[in-house]
Amino acid sequence: MSTGLTLVCPVRGRLKAKARSKDGLTPSEERYRVEALRHIVDLGYPVANIRVEPTIKKFGNSGRNSFRADFAVLDVPVSSIKTDDVAALLSHAVILGEVKRDNASFTSAVSYQVKPMLDFAGRDDCVALYWDDVEQRVFWIERKDGSKQYKEGPLSDLPGYGKKPKNRSLTFNTIDPSKPLIQVFERIEDILHSSSVGPSKRFNVMLQLLLIKLYDEQQHQNTPDAALTIQDFAAAGVSASVALEITNGVLGKSVDYYQRFLPEKVDDKLPISGDLLLEVLRVLAPVRIVSMSRALIQEFYMYFAKHIYKWDLAQYFTPVALTEFIVDILNPQFGEHVKDPACGSADFLTAAFRRGQHWPDYASSIWGSDVSPEAVQVAVLNMILNGDGKTNIQQEDSLQKINSNENSADVVVCNPPFGTRIVETKVNTLENFDLGREWVANSRGILNPSKQMLAQQESGILFAEACVKLMRPGGRMALVVPNGYLGNRSARYTILREFLLRHCYLSAIVALPRFTFKGSGADVSASVLFCEKRVTPLTDAKLSEEYDFCVEVVDRVGWVTGDKRGKPTYLRDEEDGTLVLDEYGNPILDSDFADRLRKIRNSSAGQEFPWLVRGHEPDPADTDYGWSVSISSVVNDPHLTLDPKRLCRKFVELQDQIKEDEYFRIGDIVDVIPEKTDSSGQSVRFSPAAIYRHVEIQDVEVGTYRSNAKRGWELPQRARHLAKPGDVFVGGIRNSVRKWFLAGEECANVVVTNGMHRLHLKDGCEEYLVDLVAGLCSEAYRVQMRALARGADGLAEIAVEDLKDVVLPRITDPDIRSDVEPFVQRLVVGASSLEEKVESLMADGALRYPNPPTRPDHTSLV
Repeated sequence: MSTGLTLVCPVRGRLKAKARSKDGLTPSEERYRVEALRHIVDLGYPVANIRVEPTIKKFGNSGRNSFRADFAVLDVPVSSIKTDDVAALLSHAVILGEVKRDNASFTSAVSYQVKPMLDFAGRDDCVALYWDDVEQRVFWIERKDGSKQYKEGPLSDLPGYGKKPKNRSLTFNTIDPSKPLIQVFERIEDILHSSSVGPSKRFNVMLQLLLIKLYDEQQHQNTPDAALTIQDFAAAGVSASVALEITNGVLGKSVDYYQRFLPEKVDDKLPISGDLLLEVLRVLAPVRIVSMSRALIQEFYMYFAKHIYKWDLAQYFTPVALTEFIVDILNPQFGEHVKDPACGSADFLTAAFRRGQHWPDYASSIWGSDVSPEAVQVAVLNMILNGDGKTNIQQEDSLQKINSNENSADVVVCNPPFGTRIVETKVNTLENFDLGREWVANSRGILNPSKQMLAQQESGILFAEACVKLMRPGGRMALVVPNGYLGNRSARYTILREFLLRHCYLSAIVALPRFTFKGSGADVSASVLFCEKRVTPLTDAKLSEEYDFCVEVVDRVGWVTGDKRGKPTYLRDEEDGTLVLDEYGNPILDSDFADRLRKIRNSSAGQEFPWLVRGHEPDPADTDYGWSVSISSVVNDPHLTLDPKRLCRKFVELQDQIKEDEYFRIGDIVDVIPEKTDSSGQSVRFSPAAIYRHVEIQDVEVGTYRSNAKRGWELPQRARHLAKPGDVFVGGIRNSVRKWFLAGEECANVVVTNGMHRLHLKDGCEEYLVDLVAGLCSEAYRVQMRALARGADGLAEIAVEDLKDVVLPRITDPDIRSDVEPFVQRLVVGASSLEEKVESLMADGALRYPNPPTRPDHTSLV
């Protein structure tokens, strides 16, 4: 795959930067040059006045050697200067730029490239601009008493077009929120290391510096044009001793403010010299942390906490793109209280806070709790890093204290701990919940909670009810749940869905890919339910009034879902694979979130639930509507199935398309024969001494299979089906829906594993064999089977009653039918595969190959 970039330069337009371009620039160098040029243009410098890669000095060998700048900005259009007229260019240059791909070159670049550029300049007011991944510095020359002095300052000292450079105080508005924070602190670590500050001491100093910056920025957010306390003191001409005194004053205040939130005590004095502090603040002072993107904050926090507190935070964090997407759908407004009762690292809460932090005292509306002390510490620090000075995060058992917090939030968002092994057994907790009790049917067959407590209940199910309890009537929630909660037919999950539909209107369901939460240790398929709490709950879900809700499926989330590290995936040019950057020069996550958000707001659910679109009314010209489903399709289902796979557009429209022409329903043409049962319904027993041909699930492909000889006593418990000629076996779990085979005439003593359904054509339906076998080869069949699988992981089962609902088209064209029939006949006579045929000929003695014993298992070497 290409590692280059697709860039949009304000001077040269769309361009490609390959892994190694003609001029020797790496893609990152070209990217930073584009960033620098864009910044200059944004300051008002005319594009027509910019020349890229000009020669600014010729020397030696008859002028064949040259000194180049990465760009030059003139006070006249470049078209008025001849390309090779170096003297004329320098006489008009007001900015000369030098770009590097990383900060390691800073010191040498300043000495050997930046300052020489200024010496070559023909104007006294010419500025040299240095730009890399961490620092952007401005250099110019001032003359005092006849001597030349080099001046230096942060990027905010770069003058606008037609103005002169000068040192300016840094303000909240002029410091940069787009810096890569990890690289900034890695550079600070390098500075400390080069001054012989040891590893543990280095990170303690960096924690102090972090608190200093956060406190100073938060203090000045409401006066964004006032000078910050923490400055680039060296550029401002402040002495080292005074800079250290000022900085220690801010540190003392920040420690007083933040210490109660921190896991360990922090010293209120910096253990470094004033001269070293000046060098550090050159890098840190121009950076704005509290407005930095949440993705940068999260990446930095995971790196920083690993070194400071020895925490591995991968298990805590939910990727930013997902939490922001969920919070954007919930659309919290000013004055609404947002709560997460199982907040973990507070990723949902930081998303909510950042969304509304411009509102007065919005931090007072953000609430979170978690039973884990370490999770609370992680959450608090996460909120602080994201600019929250309130940090309303507390350690508590939300399930046990639910009654005291009932009806306390307008917006609830939660990704609770779920799984059959994560259970609640305490009676004083279970008694708080309807779903902690046995449900029994009344005389009309309607289920209701009884007084009888359950011995245990899944914590995830209890959290679902807790979220409902936390909402005020008319409030809304987003709840992440495994798909098993939405589709499994067992009583506890059906009762959960009954409870939710009685107490809430269902607004939307968003399905996520499997392994979305792999980084947190969960490998299940999950979805997000968006609900609005009813003012008065129903006594029976079937009594629901008619309304529509939206169902959307996310396929691309912007990271590698099967990777615990959650490596990001970015949008690439389809033709050459280069990364496409946004207007700010950042790679764009390759995700469906923005599109699905737009479709949800543009669905009929947006009309049913005005909070979905408040402040984001859809464009009337946008006719790409989200997929809407009637709630009656759910409440009329005896299982109240909410699984988005079978409610989504892809599944429903696929079945509708098949039904437009002649088709058949699988359940109408086959009988599904139960395990260990023959076609007459009699029980099948395997003889211990007999030799069988055992077929495992991994031995089956599309229409073919292989078998391994085993005596009856060697057969595993999962050996369930004794095949008969004409049986069709199909994969019965989600991971194996592409697997199927036809048992041919030579299938004596073939025993097939569980995880497969055994189908046999009904009497009089033999003509459908060609249609069935052809259909099993199609993606249309596989899509339906995956959609109908009930469960949250790859072993989710397709129940017999659901398998029967799969529809397939008839092959009505006689020419196509005659083309397919010979292939089907080969299967009928037993030619499943060449391997099976060879093994059959060997068993009959027709092929005289040696037949050595097979390996006992895959670990044997030969």
